[in-house]
Amino acid sequence: KEIAMQSGLNKVDEIVRKPEYEWLSEAAMVVVDEAHESITASYTRTLEWLGLDRRHTSCPLLGLSATPFRGGEKETRRLASRYNHNRLDQGLFGDDPYKELQKRGILSQVDHELLEGVTVDMTEKEFEYLEQYDRLPQSTTRQLTLHERRNRQIIESIRSKPANWSILVFALSVDHAKLLAAALAEQGISAAAVSSQTAAGARRYYIEQFKAGEIRVLTNYGVLTTGFDAPKVEAIYVARPVFSPSRYQQMIGRGLRGPLNGGTERCLIVNVADTFERFGRDLAFREFEYLWS
Repeated sequence: KEIAMQSGLNKVDEIVRKPEYEWLSEAAMVVVDEAHESITASYTRTLEWLGLDRRHTSCPLLGLSATPFRGGEKETRRLASRYNHNRLDQGLFGDDPYKELQKRGILSQVDHELLEGVTVDMTEKEFEYLEQYDRLPQSTTRQLTLHERRNRQIIESIRSKPANWSILVFALSVDHAKLLAAALAEQGISAAAVSSQTAAGARRYYIEQFKAGEIRVLTNYGVLTTGFDAPKVEAIYVARPVFSPSRYQQMIGRGLRGPLNGGTERCLIVNVADTFERFGRDLAFREFEYLWS
């Protein structure tokens, strides 16, 4: 996974040609964590090197994912094909795995808070970008990052929560993460911001301080969606528009560990219900409303 995830295709080819890695190509089994990401060309090349392609199966291939699907049907079919359309969990947890796992205490019960958000005005060109890439153009991101009323809603909501709560915030952008953390600190709430621009050492420090309860609110952009483990999170704020169900599920999953999974009995999910009137698609959280109904 490390080879495929952290390297481009050219880098993968450079790595797998090195003699010191040759022993890895004779694996008895291949396990892919965060398997929903494993449809890229670098993954394909890495798996071919391990003797796993459409014609060869040198060893068992097992994918692990909390979200075994992609943003669209075409990509989800590619993902299913990679694992021979074989879902090992089918039927194990009844018709509704989430409800069953909540009942068992493996996932936490979900409470919900909805912030009003704003109506987003976009040009035709900006809408075309959103439809093509399923994410906001930079101009719209800047507009929302600096939207005073929207930010005030988020900050006031966080201020209203118990002082001992650990709160994780998914911000719109790097600047938005920094802005929210600074505004909260000014209000006397211990907060820090992390992103891909944060030095690795500083990022580790802030995350450890957050886990230890020394930092109450951790805002982030683009780095804590997967692979981040802080099970004692009491609230998740999705303060950015998210249209992809899998991406949204990865975000709220940071706070959904139940008591039998080292987490909390209940977790509050806070969504900002921005309106994109011409886009024709709801924000992804609408697909998960049944979790807290």
